[in-house]
Amino acid sequence: MSWQQAVILTIEILGTIVFSISGGLLGIERGLDFFGIIVLAVTTAVGGGMIRDIILGKTPPAMFTNPIYVIVALLSAVFLLIILYYRGNFIHNGKFINYINKISIFDAMGLGIFTVIGMNSAIEIGYGDNNFLTVFVGVLTGVGGGVLRDVLVHRTPLILRREIYALASIIGAICYLWFVNVLPRTAAMIICAVIITFIRLISVKFNWNLPNSNENKRI
Repeated sequence: MSWQQAVILTIEILGTIVFSISGGLLGIERGLDFFGIIVLAVTTAVGGGMIRDIILGKTPPAMFTNPIYVIVALLSAVFLLIILYYRGNFIHNGKFINYINKISIFDAMGLGIFTVIGMNSAIEIGYGDNNFLTVFVGVLTGVGGGVLRDVLVHRTPLILRREIYALASIIGAICYLWFVNVLPRTAAMIICAVIITFIRLISVKFNWNLPNSNENKRI
């Protein structure tokens, strides 16, 4: 394994961990039992990659041929439950209040990491000249796990709400198309993952949202 492959694998593992934590935290916020929390965490972590592989024709998806991603997601979820059980603010309705605000942080990190991972996968297969497909696969990889997570807990997916979520992924994906031509691929991945994470977190902090159709309705 070359050092570039090692860096990319490290980025993938990091993305799996943060998305697993994001899904686990939401499961805790929704009051799921321990099994439900683990299922939600693993689905969030590997769901986007599974959708990516199906679109790119890589079957069976990597989560089945290389179980390291499922194992990492599972261990992350279990570790999260252990920490929250012993150190969280556990109240009668089963919600760990001290950690709920961290969902957005981990979700933003996962969004950035998996967007560039998806684009890198498309480029490696040979679709680097198809910018539309590369961006589409990258964005879908970034938001796919979150969409599956939200559907499972009966929450409107973030990409269908006013929040700057998919737009952050699209902006970062477009930046990646430029950076990958002037920088080493690993450097371009890291920079663009940071850009996406930053845009998402800043939009949450300052409550920046896209226009809502209801705002244009006359009373």
